[in-house]
Amino acid sequence: MPLQFHLCIMDAAKRVVVRCVTVFLSLCISAVVIINLFYRRWKIGKDFFHVKTHVAPQVLLDPNLGIHNYIYLKNQGIKLHYIEKGDRDKPLMLLVHGFYESWFSWRHQLQEFSSDYWVVAVSLRGYGDSERPSKTSEYSLMKMVEDLREFTLALGKENCTFIGHDGGAVVGWTLVGKYPELFERFITCNASHPLVYRTHLRKSFKQMNKAWYVFFNQMPYLPELCLAVNDYEELSRFYSEGNKNAEIFTDEVMEAYKYYFSQKGALSVVVNFYRNIDFMSTLHIPKIKVPTLIIWGTEDTFLEKELAKLSALECEDVQLKYIDGAGHFVQQQEPVYMNKLIWEYLSITQ
Repeated sequence: MPLQFHLCIMDAAKRVVVRCVTVFLSLCISAVVIINLFYRRWKIGKDFFHVKTHVAPQVLLDPNLGIHNYIYLKNQGIKLHYIEKGDRDKPLMLLVHGFYESWFSWRHQLQEFSSDYWVVAVSLRGYGDSERPSKTSEYSLMKMVEDLREFTLALGKENCTFIGHDGGAVVGWTLVGKYPELFERFITCNASHPLVYRTHLRKSFKQMNKAWYVFFNQMPYLPELCLAVNDYEELSRFYSEGNKNAEIFTDEVMEAYKYYFSQKGALSVVVNFYRNIDFMSTLHIPKIKVPTLIIWGTEDTFLEKELAKLSALECEDVQLKYIDGAGHFVQQQEPVYMNKLIWEYLSITQ
């Protein structure tokens, strides 16, 4: 009993220290952000803090991208939106977007792979036209994992090829690790294994610096305001950083993202995942048994390149491919080359 009590005290002390450090970093970053916001308000004028609403651009309804549909997940109690393209009798390819995106981020892959696959791009809970719970606690990693598990089963296939980017791939690492029987292949784009990321964050000052947004997003209200001001300027900047292909994020494409994130509560959905992070989590993810392809844009402004190699160590059967010059949003910034890498991987893992 004394030893168990001692361990409980030590664990509680660690949690207090981690919480204090997290709050301190959040406050420091927020102070800089607030100063920057008011400087920009002074420079731009009174309309800076006016939050604009946007209407859906026609590109979101383009029939060439596929058919819009919904599934209600009984166990999870939530309705998810998805867009599908291709013959339902063909093998299933499931596409899962990141935390600052929507199904629309897979527009190039929906058209590319529908010749050989039934391609389904799902909108995570709260994103796009999926149901949007109001509570912060509804956006934890494990809720999203169980959403996608039930969603995959509901599509009626024995297994599928899972392709995820950013947060969608973070969910994917956990999902594929826990339920390998559901997946034939796992392809992840610029997203590290969550446990690898947590360990590396503690060791690397460079990654800590890149992860400023993780700590900033612990704050209430301010992150949403920061993303929305000056007609979603910060959101637009996220897409342009590390992007050498200026033609990808056209005004019409940006209008699609602005439309989705101008919906009531949509920006909180983005931030709430980070607010649910447990920096002392005891989450266990089994070694990835499913054949895995890691695709990594080398100019990622949010993640160190080293995370790709470290994540590969968590897989039994893995290939790692870099796309030189590509930024974080690799499937949108370099769709032709990325699609080529995916086709090559699909052909050798038949």
